[in-house]
Amino acid sequence: MTRTIAIAMQKGGVGKTTTTINLAAALTKLGQRVLAVDLDAQGNLTQHAGFDPEQLSPTVYDSLRAEVDGFEGDAIDAIYETEEKFHLLPSQPELSLVEVALINTLSRERVLDNILQNIRPHYDFILIDCSPSLGLLVINALTAADSVIVPVQTDYLAARGAFMILSSIETVRRKKLNPQLAVEGILLTMADTRTLLAQDIQREVNAQYGDGVQIFKPVIRRSVRFGESAAAGQSILAYDPKSAGAKAYLEVAESILEGKNHG
Repeated sequence: MTRTIAIAMQKGGVGKTTTTINLAAALTKLGQRVLAVDLDAQGNLTQHAGFDPEQLSPTVYDSLRAEVDGFEGDAIDAIYETEEKFHLLPSQPELSLVEVALINTLSRERVLDNILQNIRPHYDFILIDCSPSLGLLVINALTAADSVIVPVQTDYLAARGAFMILSSIETVRRKKLNPQLAVEGILLTMADTRTLLAQDIQREVNAQYGDGVQIFKPVIRRSVRFGESAAAGQSILAYDPKSAGAKAYLEVAESILEGKNHG
């Protein structure tokens, strides 16, 4: 069974793309067939994986545009293999136009799910990197997903922002768009674990959400290596495999895989 996981948080700069690419690389390293989907018009995931969003064609935009125009959005030709062996369904800047067009589309929340139907049998995991919003593309991701990872930067605004995405998940369930949608877990990112503030945020997140939501045990520490790996078009596992960041994302991937095997 394919597991589709959205990485979502309406606040930008919390590590969604970093989490998506590094979990894709980690799950691939663990023997899984992985597709990473870039559902953000900024194309950060596409760039991080070593591609130029403005030079690629076709992309996820073409598949979504076809569905909006009443045709079948076949995404097979828009999938590219990365140097790290996971596959990528990339984005391009025009993706922002699809969000507007979706408003008048029949079953507008299920367009992405329709596109993924023919793709799912080829993968063990599909990871969706969402834009920093609560718009229709994010609702499409939540409708198509089995579960959601919520990256939370260790500052007060980001920690409080987790409530909004968790509320959106509950709305998707309640509106019957995806009644079985689960929260895979909250992942604390960009942490300076030496500071009292980061420690306070960890305690606050655990106190507020820990009873009903998994808080991943590895905390992703702030490191210049993540920025360097993005500039190199690589995951942290390829760029610096012995780093604390690489080990942390491998641990998160192992936790997700263990959950799948026991689910």
